[in-house]
Amino acid sequence: MTTDFVQQMHRFILQHAMIENGETVLVAVSGGADSLALLYGLHALRPQLKCQFHVAHLNHCLRPDADGDADFVQRHAFLLELPCTVRRAEVDCLAKQWKLSVETAGRKARYQFYEDVCREIGATKVALGHHQDDTAETVLMNLIRGSGAVGLKGIAPVRDIKIMRPLIGFTREQIEAFLTSIGVNPQHDSTNTDKRYLRNRIRHELIPILESDYNPNIRTGLNRTADVLGAESEYLDTIAQAAFEACRIPNTNEAVEQNSVILDRAKFREYHIALQRRMLRQSISEILGDTSDLYFVHCEAMLNLIEGNTPNAVLALPNGLRFQRVYQHLIFERSGSLLPVRTESFAYRLTVPGKTSITALKAEIIAEVGDVPSDETLTLPDGKFEAIFDYEKLRGTIAETLPLTVRNRQQGDRFQPYGMQGTKKIKDFLIDAKVPRYERDCIPLLVCGNEVLWIIGYTTSEPFKIKPSTPQYIHLRYASDEPSS
Repeated sequence: MTTDFVQQMHRFILQHAMIENGETVLVAVSGGADSLALLYGLHALRPQLKCQFHVAHLNHCLRPDADGDADFVQRHAFLLELPCTVRRAEVDCLAKQWKLSVETAGRKARYQFYEDVCREIGATKVALGHHQDDTAETVLMNLIRGSGAVGLKGIAPVRDIKIMRPLIGFTREQIEAFLTSIGVNPQHDSTNTDKRYLRNRIRHELIPILESDYNPNIRTGLNRTADVLGAESEYLDTIAQAAFEACRIPNTNEAVEQNSVILDRAKFREYHIALQRRMLRQSISEILGDTSDLYFVHCEAMLNLIEGNTPNAVLALPNGLRFQRVYQHLIFERSGSLLPVRTESFAYRLTVPGKTSITALKAEIIAEVGDVPSDETLTLPDGKFEAIFDYEKLRGTIAETLPLTVRNRQQGDRFQPYGMQGTKKIKDFLIDAKVPRYERDCIPLLVCGNEVLWIIGYTTSEPFKIKPSTPQYIHLRYASDEPSS
């Protein structure tokens, strides 16, 4: 059982290209069966994967015995000779502060914790212990809530490049059998049986009834449904994006254009309603970078205005947005305060070594060149406002006559994000990072010719990262007088 489990896990990781050689992977471990199997499975694969693991545990402070879970995780990390980071989050207090449910606040706190630790230790991936049963529960939970295809597509093996789930192809029974075979006993979390939480009621009440009275293979069926809907949703997203671009009307007022989207109503109505709903979401994503607060009722209300007999109508949307139908124009815009002014184009040649003032952003960049010490490991910054690049490769790959320049984005800009194999449009990267549309032209890029090396405040490029063979580096620090958002 042990060998089969680990080999199947290895094949799944390779199939989805989850881990590359030399990466540092943050392994999220709660102490329960799922995360413990994840930890021991990955540890067994360390020679094949050729990567480093770092254990992370967040104490949610929801139970009197939660400190025991933290100690338990630390002991197992010690046994496996792995570094471990443990922190606390008062999730009850956070739920009240953020006005969220305890479940939602806990999830938000966990992902913030993962991001913080990744930045501190230089990890490029986060491994989570979700499995097939979690997918089945998620599909049912979203179905009960009235979610569309996006919610019914389940849990993806890989999300946003960074989040990976090597156990998503396993059942809970397989996971527990693996732990038994290696003689490891997980911690018991009493909140996993607390019926106040919807997921627990689905797990312990609804699914057993469905299995006994309707379909003994309901979990398998739900996972198949999630796979099918996931593939179809990705395909529809591609078509909807093209439809959105075809319907969009450019706005000649630059300040307004950064905070609004205008669609041609006649063209919009030519598309199937499935694409119309996705275009509505895309319009809001263009402005906010996020559609998590947009629900079915909002989409239906907008569609009713679009198809109605009133040529002029206004609808309030979440997060200070409003939707207007003005004859044959469909307008999405921010309401309330004065619209931010678009940043003018700027470009500054970097002084290397030395200090460069970026007056358009009230900022400066300090550049230093140094030799990589042969007898010690170079400490790498997080790549947001401080970065290190392979100076020798930079000079060898890009002609020395091309200066390093700091500028804002231009049409067609692409780069290869740190830890990613392929390239990505800067526009798409900023959308995925949930950067509001009106802020995207303010973000400085470090470039050499057409090569983007650094999206300052976010991440660096993969091709010019420091390697063990790097003899010389360039160290850059960005400092701004403007308050960070």
